Amino acid sequence: MATTDYIANVLRTYIDEPDQTFVDNALLTRFLQIGYQEFRNRVMQCDPNIYATQAVYTLNNTTSLDLTTTNPDGAATPILGPTSVNGSQLEMLIAIYRQESNSAIPARILNQVQNVQALEATNNSFFFSNNSVTFSYSISGTIRVSYVPSANVDWTAAGGYIDDMTLFHDLIALYAYKQYAIVDAAENGPLISQLGKRESEFMQYLTSRTTGGPNYVQDVTSSILFL
Repeated sequence: MATTDYIANVLRTYIDEPDQTFVDNALLTRFLQIGYQEFRNRVMQCDPNIYATQAVYTLNNTTSLDLTTTNPDGAATPILGPTSVNGSQLEMLIAIYRQESNSAIPARILNQVQNVQALEATNNSFFFSNNSVTFSYSISGTIRVSYVPSANVDWTAAGGYIDDMTLFHDLIALYAYKQYAIVDAAENGPLISQLGKRESEFMQYLTSRTTGGPNYVQDVTSSILFL
């Protein structure tokens, strides 16, 4: 399994800067943070459910829910706003559904509409704008908000966990290298070529990962460096 320090060392190898005066550990960490966000964005474009989590709210005759001021059940902070924290902060809303207390199956999935006017024309719907969710009717009971939370990876940790996309974590170092190339005002042609190849394999993997077809990319290991 690729770990945070392993990927950091791969990036150090890619940038080939033995003297850390130009790229110190703080700058390297920023490169990795940006690279990992780009990696996550690629995942979210294809299948945001890979990173999905849930926030549960118990409502009482409620037509709107402010996600910056209302904490999920059992949580100490909200999922949006200045007091939200990494690892639980909302980055992408996936779905909202009603949940019966004695069943894991959603009782009613709410339809998301794109403007507040559409709430009147669409039954069982919600409109998400800025910090708030507005419902098409008054809700009492439990709802679940399925969403992608923000990343919470400590890139300064030794042996730190990243996520379960281990086969393609070399892409994090490749994405991070692009940030170094901007600062250095130069590009490494073979590395950029490798990035394109690995990204293509990654997209193929993501689009087939949750189907009945193969859940791996053939000949993956032959193109991963530093294993």
